[in-house]
Amino acid sequence: MDVNELRSLRPELDGLMERYLPLFGREENHSHASIFVQGLLAKGERRNVENIAESMEGGVVRTLQKFISQAVWDDRAVLDELREHMKEELAHDEGVVNVDETGFPKKGTKSVGVKRQYAGTLGRTDNCQVGVFLNYYSAEGHVLFDRRVFLPEEWAADPVRRKEAGVPENVVFRTKPELALGMLQEAVRGGLAFRWVGGDGLYGDSPTFVQGVRALRKWYVLDSSADAHVWLEAPTVRRPGEPGRRGGRPATRIKAVEKPRPLSEVLKTIPASEWRRVTVAEGSQGPRVYEYVERTVWFSEGGSPAEQPERLLIRRSVDQQADVKFQRSNAPASVLLQRLAEVGGCRWTIEEGFQCGKGECGLDAYEARGWIAWHHHTALSLLALWFLTQQRRRLGKKRTADDRPRSPRSAATSTRSQGQS
Repeated sequence: MDVNELRSLRPELDGLMERYLPLFGREENHSHASIFVQGLLAKGERRNVENIAESMEGGVVRTLQKFISQAVWDDRAVLDELREHMKEELAHDEGVVNVDETGFPKKGTKSVGVKRQYAGTLGRTDNCQVGVFLNYYSAEGHVLFDRRVFLPEEWAADPVRRKEAGVPENVVFRTKPELALGMLQEAVRGGLAFRWVGGDGLYGDSPTFVQGVRALRKWYVLDSSADAHVWLEAPTVRRPGEPGRRGGRPATRIKAVEKPRPLSEVLKTIPASEWRRVTVAEGSQGPRVYEYVERTVWFSEGGSPAEQPERLLIRRSVDQQADVKFQRSNAPASVLLQRLAEVGGCRWTIEEGFQCGKGECGLDAYEARGWIAWHHHTALSLLALWFLTQQRRRLGKKRTADDRPRSPRSAATSTRSQGQS
């Protein structure tokens, strides 16, 4: 926002902050929190502590640095309240929670969790930190609402680096899917209404993640890699303790007798006549249309067949060089393919959240290295993003991206004649 826009919205921002200020502990932290959120929303090249202090009235560099890096206030409590606030305005029983990670390029080796690693949003391997995020999407809007910093194994096992960065003793190594699942579990415990979970192949290929989502009694539409393996028919299984077919050693876990097939091979078996066109979204440049084929399969999860069959969706673009994507869903057969396509197509919302968070709310503008600073800064940035989301909803602005799916609410009442799986 420019200075005039921010000034005109000051009453609304003050109203928002009034709800959150008690969570920042000592009264002196209240003004620091308000100044910092204002600074994150103000236009500027870098919304770090120094620039915020210089641009905001009442800002003092050393004081704000201490507020971010050392002050005693609970970022978790702030995000819990943000989730409650979001529930009041966006929650819907057909809501979707999307999970994805984003990278934060850094120099040096001291910033918590930094290493040369791949970051999807950067599109490359770089020296960076990686954060795993959740966003919420419903007919009412969408916003990022939770995050975890990814701590690589070498960091988790290095007591010197941990101490220097202030990593708490109870923090242990967790994979990105494990971090995402932990946040989903917290959202469920917090009473957030949602039916669906979305994510890319990192999560769809993780047995821990998919089994955890099923345990939460949620449905998912998750990408799956072409290397993932499936059975096209219910596999014959050997139970633990059962001998092999030729008197071999007894099985130590559930194991299928038949070998599964990679999805890349399944694709080759699809007759041309089975592809059907589905409108996934109504974009600014017209309908977003893809061709789909659906199969019932048993996914290999850690080498063992899943207990229940799932729906495999194979999607391809309709241009000359068809781009193919595999997706898996545990939704029952009564849910239309159209609905699964819409849920799978709403992941633009978390990507847009990263773009807006970094471009307009300083999500990636922090320069402090420690554990506390990362969590304090990102919590305040998500709070600023929530304020921006509120104002855009209030002003009735519509997004301009060309991959906007129909809302869960409109989809639930759709009379489009689509066949069931």
